[in-house]
Amino acid sequence: MKKTLILFLAIVFAITACKSKRVGYTLLGDGTPYYPYPERLIGKVQTVIEKNYWAIPDGNSYKKGKPLTQADRDSIGGWTLDFEANFDNSGDLLSCNYLDENGKIINKYEISSEGKHSVIGKKTAKDTVSFYDKYKLDKNGKRVGFIRYEPLTDTMVGTFDIKDSWRGDTMEYNLVNSKGESRYKIIILFNGLEQFVRSEGYGKDGLFRFANEVTYNDKGKISELKIYDKDKNVTGINYFTYEYDQKGNWTKAIVKDGINKDITVIEERVYTYFENYTPGTWYMP
Repeated sequence: MKKTLILFLAIVFAITACKSKRVGYTLLGDGTPYYPYPERLIGKVQTVIEKNYWAIPDGNSYKKGKPLTQADRDSIGGWTLDFEANFDNSGDLLSCNYLDENGKIINKYEISSEGKHSVIGKKTAKDTVSFYDKYKLDKNGKRVGFIRYEPLTDTMVGTFDIKDSWRGDTMEYNLVNSKGESRYKIIILFNGLEQFVRSEGYGKDGLFRFANEVTYNDKGKISELKIYDKDKNVTGINYFTYEYDQKGNWTKAIVKDGINKDITVIEERVYTYFENYTPGTWYMP
């Protein structure tokens, strides 16, 4: 979904895993293209596949055109990749495969548990491990940060720490390098429904670098996304309209660029659900 943020792409994972215990929904965020603006999927989702296409005007709406290629993404200043995310029965992400326009895996992030108190995340590209993460867990098994390692030398790259505000409406996410020097900080803000509403990035000098801000429609889906630069100017706006499946998860999104009016993209999703999902028995966020 949508325009990408370079700094966010450098830090993936663990922001939303720490937010709260899921009740009746699957969180599409950590380790996927949605980590900057996590999305709640209704019910027990087993897999979700998302693909992006150029939108062709068709009367009062749009129809699907050619798949978005990597060259297309570069030409429009960045757009999230196609992907396939896989979850276990408790809603935890098992893996996310990032795909090209032909469905070929470009890279992937996989998570595994090595005993009750050990969780490992690993990014692989072209059969080569790019990095791996050892998660720090509290006594309840909640992720409260991780340490990233360079695989060839097995040396620490940096430490990522996360802390919540006492009200639960703010998370602070810090990166410290192997020398103990602060590199940057991300502040994540949530509304009363525990939905992500804004993120702010700060450099090692403490100065503001960027922000994401979203608003939601009446079904709890993102209707508008704004991206701000270091001068707090709006550099990206996306507007969203949807079609939904019977469970209330969107299957088609028409995404319009609010700055470059020539850019409109159709995103399509296919879901599989665990069979024990029963409509009407789940909490609707």
